Amino acid sequence: MKLIDCRRYCEFSGAEPVNCTLPADILGEILGALRSGQLIVYPSDTIYCIGADIYDEQSVKKVFMAKNRPFDMPVSVCVPNPKVASEVGYIDRIARKLMDEFMPGPLIMLVDKKEDVPDLLTAGTNTVGIRIPSHPLPLRIMEEFGPLTSASANLHSKQSPVTVESCRKDLGSKISIYLDCGRTKYGVQSTIVDATGGSLKVVREGPIERSRIEEFLTKIA
Repeated sequence: MKLIDCRRYCEFSGAEPVNCTLPADILGEILGALRSGQLIVYPSDTIYCIGADIYDEQSVKKVFMAKNRPFDMPVSVCVPNPKVASEVGYIDRIARKLMDEFMPGPLIMLVDKKEDVPDLLTAGTNTVGIRIPSHPLPLRIMEEFGPLTSASANLHSKQSPVTVESCRKDLGSKISIYLDCGRTKYGVQSTIVDATGGSLKVVREGPIERSRIEEFLTKIA
């Protein structure tokens, strides 16, 4: 178990990180851990998340086990950009407009998954949750590695973690590398919108209010 203080490698605008200057050797260590099937904890703009290779079923299984999470509860995915999003799920016209409007940002978009996304990740369903976080650290990692799991870095049913200290208290040595970038911006979980079936439905309200989604719907109708 290793803790890396990434705040020294972040450029901030006020309290918000806007650029990541993570050195190549540290980035290489993180990528090496992920490629060998280990778990990391990383900050997003909403909460701290457990990161693993979404295409490695053994790594995904470790995420569930670390959290004591029931296997019938899907794990969402972080991606670095719309191109990678389209490799994970089927992005139709409505979903693309939603993504263009609210991502990067605190939104999880539910779409039909691509065939090579493991059923374990999506709890046997055909739907995957995708988001692009507005935090430079995970974006930097994913630009090199690809999509990551974005399960909250806590034990199942406990309060969502906004500092790395609470993650370490819950998960301990189950995680290989903890990345500390201070308290997260929003401090609550993302808004979830179901974009399957050619329509949009707010499943969970978060930092993006339901009224903003409804206003967006009137503009694209």
